[in-house]
Amino acid sequence: MSRLLGVVLLCAALTSCTVAIPGPPPKPVPTTSPRVDKPRNLAAFDPCEAMPTDGSSPNLKAAAAPPALDASRRGFCKYTFRYPNGDMTVLAGLEEIEYDEVKKAHPNGHQGQIDGHTVWFGCDENGGEQDCGAWAAVGHARSLTVKAGSPGASEAWLQFQLTILIQFALDRLPVSS
Repeated sequence: MSRLLGVVLLCAALTSCTVAIPGPPPKPVPTTSPRVDKPRNLAAFDPCEAMPTDGSSPNLKAAAAPPALDASRRGFCKYTFRYPNGDMTVLAGLEEIEYDEVKKAHPNGHQGQIDGHTVWFGCDENGGEQDCGAWAAVGHARSLTVKAGSPGASEAWLQFQLTILIQFALDRLPVSS
């Protein structure tokens, strides 16, 4: 009994010595490492199968033409979706690029999380038009890249479209066992 009383007194003494630190709690330290919660089978990815082209998605119109490998960017497939205000051109593919390099190249972008992957969204103006992209970290120095552009489209509209497009592409990137 005296042992128990001694432990209780020791605990009381220790808790009475704590001091609350004024101010808000400290913020978590951000990490520079991107999250890749789901390992993906990158070799099995077909960029020309990354997007639904038949109009079956309520968020994406039917493709104006069949997707085709892009001649200017090896490993990327080009899609064209017809909208009343103009065609949206989309490029999808895998890139060998460090996630931090993407962030440096698009410093005005922002980070998000989609399906366990860190994604960087960024837009640049290219000849008066918005050229936007989303880069999902899918492996060491590998990114699933989706770029979109449409004449006269706002950055907000393209960013909304990219959120949908990168999700489509991630859904079609097979999970490795």
